[in-house]
Amino acid sequence: MSLFRRKKIYIPLNKPCDKTWKEELETPKPKYEIEHTGVELQCMEFLGVRNEVIYMEDDYNEAANCCIRENYELIKQCFAKKNLRFIYLPWLGKELKDEKIWKYQTPFKDVKCDIDIPSLKSNYLLDFMARPENRYKVGRPCFARYNDNTPGLKIFDLYIFDPNVANNDLQGYFECMAEQLLSFKQWGGVFCTSYKKPQDADEAFDEETKYLLKEVEYRIDLLRRKGISQVVLDNLVKPEMKLSKLVVTKDFRIILPDYGGMEIKMEPLVKSVFLLFLKHPEGILFKELPEYRQELAEIYGRIKGARVSRNLFGIRSYDKSIVNATDPLNNSINEKCARIREAFLLNFQEGLAENYFVTGKRGEPKGIRISRNLVEWEE
Repeated sequence: MSLFRRKKIYIPLNKPCDKTWKEELETPKPKYEIEHTGVELQCMEFLGVRNEVIYMEDDYNEAANCCIRENYELIKQCFAKKNLRFIYLPWLGKELKDEKIWKYQTPFKDVKCDIDIPSLKSNYLLDFMARPENRYKVGRPCFARYNDNTPGLKIFDLYIFDPNVANNDLQGYFECMAEQLLSFKQWGGVFCTSYKKPQDADEAFDEETKYLLKEVEYRIDLLRRKGISQVVLDNLVKPEMKLSKLVVTKDFRIILPDYGGMEIKMEPLVKSVFLLFLKHPEGILFKELPEYRQELAEIYGRIKGARVSRNLFGIRSYDKSIVNATDPLNNSINEKCARIREAFLLNFQEGLAENYFVTGKRGEPKGIRISRNLVEWEE
């Protein structure tokens, strides 16, 4: 199975649906009818990412390439409005020379990209087709997006690009294209069944973090450059894992001196949760969070310059946000952990960042991996 035609509406199994089948049927027809197909790939050298849109063709199409080159920024903007990153493979090398990208990959170096970066041809993905004999069927110009809604298969949704139609209404056409690229299909699937809602914060830890990070996914992916860009970067940037010392200053700023004195900024309650986990290298079980309420409140109070209040009977009174963040049944702790993760991922690559944010498996203590020998608390 490598080529498909759109005949029915398919919705992923065991995943929450963005639209019901009835809503899907009632959705107004798009301004432009864009032909949709799919292709299955195998033995890929990279992992596709959802928000990446790649221009693809087999035989070079002058009209399509001319349209893209002359309207490149407009096309990027139309896709960016939908949190989609447009990749034009012939120009990929030029984009990857951005020093921000290299600094993100290697924050411990004073990087200046002065080397030639190879680009890829627009038919690169087709070299990995599961059924190469069908290559001629998908050779037309198209925009491809990785579809991870089909477990076990490496499927790319393809939307056929007609430059003749596009040139008559560039912005309208590409906005329509971007809108349709958001609608994944489940090849060979059936209608959505049930979605099991997590029972507590521990059960929701991984999924909730991914969900909350979607709002900054585009900004992060502009820097971390996973997907097709990874093919090029992996050949140029040798994997290095130089961790920076982490310094917590007297005024509770978080500094990474070995990464050019980088400061990791968080809002007070998020920073308080981060410092709580940093103080406990053994990790914290979410079900035991109430036992850390007083400690978290004290950290938060020091950051805010306030003390934990007491009522007439001498019983401590906690801010509602502190209570929520230490409630195992409340999702607040996952929100704070997601913000911690975001704060680091916006500054440098995940291979390094994962040593500084909160991680852990379901039912096990969550913690921050970095050796406490690299942590310094200013007195």
